[in-house]
Amino acid sequence: MTILGNYGYIGNLREQAKIVSMAINPFNVDYAVALLLETAAAETALGTIVDKTVYAGMGLCQFDRKPFYYVRDKSMKYRKNIIEKIKIDLTLVEWEDLRYNPFLSLLFCRLYYFHIPKPIPTTIKGRAKYWKKYYNTYLGKGTIKHYIKMSNRFLYKTSDFIS
Repeated sequence: MTILGNYGYIGNLREQAKIVSMAINPFNVDYAVALLLETAAAETALGTIVDKTVYAGMGLCQFDRKPFYYVRDKSMKYRKNIIEKIKIDLTLVEWEDLRYNPFLSLLFCRLYYFHIPKPIPTTIKGRAKYWKKYYNTYLGKGTIKHYIKMSNRFLYKTSDFIS
């Protein structure tokens, strides 16, 4: 068992990201899994960095309160499908639940990206630009260079936290 920072039990993140991605959209799953894991690497170093900011990004993927409720409401049309595939009822999930549940954090991160009309890029550099534009945005402190650096450090040069 791996318990890191303020995020509770973190099991096989790659498997969790794959389950979430398959449930939301079974196409281009490999790119979706990469995007989710890279986002978690950029945002919290796969759970090794604890964000102590109150009412800011919550959980493994540092999901903010306002986008959480927007995404949850916008995703209600997929509620039955999500319940059927992964047994999670979106109406019962609150923003604070993401703090100690990496699976829910990955789920909402995937739902967030799912609502972006542009396809997930196939390269890490493309995904870094996509993350910066749509997830971290111009308001965030993150950079494309940081995304790539953290992804390489935590995902592609070591697999301690994902397998």
